[in-house]
Amino acid sequence: MTTIQLTLPDQQVSALQSKAESENLTIEELLKQTIETILAQSSEKERAMDYVLAKNRALYERLA
Repeated sequence: MTTIQLTLPDQQVSALQSKAESENLTIEELLKQTIETILAQSSEKERAMDYVLAKNRALYERLA
């Protein structure tokens, strides 16, 4: 596992702390969940694009 350090303005840290507290999480937990969500969304988009490309491959070849 790798540790990452960030330098953030006090205002952002304060906003993160407020958001984390409202969800009963630590800042670290909030950031981990956010990163997991972003990575999952990227994977879903890639799968959707692959599906559309595969489904329409013959059409794209005729149009080329």
